[in-house]
Amino acid sequence: MKKIFLVICIILLLGTMILSLTGCGNNNQEEKSQEVQNQGEVSDQTETVQLNDELSDICGFAQEIQNNQYKIVGLKTNGEPINITSYGSTMYEALDYSSGSIYLQRENNFYSIDLTKGNSNYEVTKVFTYDMEYTSYYKQMGVYEGKIYFKEYEGPLLAYDISTGSTKTVIDTEEIVHFYINKINGKIYYTERNPGCNLKEYDITTEEIKEIDSASNEMIGSRRYYYNISLIVGNAKDIIYNKEEQENGTRTTKYYLYNIASGQKTELDSTFMSGIYVDEKLYYVATSGGDMMYPNYVLKVNSNGTDTVVMEEQENDFIDFYDLGNGKIQAVMSWGQDITTAGEQAYVIDKETLDIEKTNHRYSLVYLIQEPDKKILNIENTESEAIIMPD
Repeated sequence: MKKIFLVICIILLLGTMILSLTGCGNNNQEEKSQEVQNQGEVSDQTETVQLNDELSDICGFAQEIQNNQYKIVGLKTNGEPINITSYGSTMYEALDYSSGSIYLQRENNFYSIDLTKGNSNYEVTKVFTYDMEYTSYYKQMGVYEGKIYFKEYEGPLLAYDISTGSTKTVIDTEEIVHFYINKINGKIYYTERNPGCNLKEYDITTEEIKEIDSASNEMIGSRRYYYNISLIVGNAKDIIYNKEEQENGTRTTKYYLYNIASGQKTELDSTFMSGIYVDEKLYYVATSGGDMMYPNYVLKVNSNGTDTVVMEEQENDFIDFYDLGNGKIQAVMSWGQDITTAGEQAYVIDKETLDIEKTNHRYSLVYLIQEPDKKILNIENTESEAIIMPD
């Protein structure tokens, strides 16, 4: 009996030791899994740009205009701006944001503002200067994965590598007219004249080019005339563009909404003049129609095919439609035939109620932060220099 009792005790002791060791193993495994998870979280955090504390609720950036004075501001989600620069006479022609820095273009000079240091004390730093034949023409610029994309008047699309300081031709065609970088899918949408006019898509990774639409041409006497296509505005999901077409023997301009995912093209209201498509709604200015040589304008919002007039017919046009990221859409009323009679007034449209009201903040070059903008690229450019912009 004593032997049997001793054997049972030994078996029970061994079982307890095995369970204890197994438990330790599980605990160690759980600790290792938690450690790996924590490392992953740290890794994710280090891959995300950390802006200055005062910019924690920033949703985008813009150039604010008042009395022919200009400054760069951050746009808060509550609708209030925060100053990045002070008012001055320097008007930038293009603005973008990427990986903790604002990028700006003025004539043939490109600048950046680092937003990760210097609360309320930001420096405009020159990144590079590109020798352009024409420096006063309308500019376009976009920053994606460490490269500044830009174009010269009547030239190809170029890319400046911020890290290496080198510039290369991206799309070598006779003339890039308009372009827009879709940072969500990594593609560039652009119109070209070569010599005809086409709307195309360029994949930055594969360098593949796809034609989306093209304009026709015709012989007028002994000369071939090419119709135009213009890219008006683009966002992550849709593009608005216009296209000259023949209709009943006359040339007319039609506007289209192009859905990037489906490739579907939808013709917009024939009275459409300009606008923006946001959250499945079209905010736009339309002519009052009819045969008038100078028709009046109507400010509308179209949702699911239904129009709502937000400002009644009047003789002043609207420009600069922007999503401000705070539940409002900006539209600027403009009037006057020359510099002596010109004027403007900014309005904001509430996305939910469609109420419209005047505002003291008039913005241009509005850019809202997107998910790819938050990634750290660890770019260092030793050639950059801090500058003081002239007033």
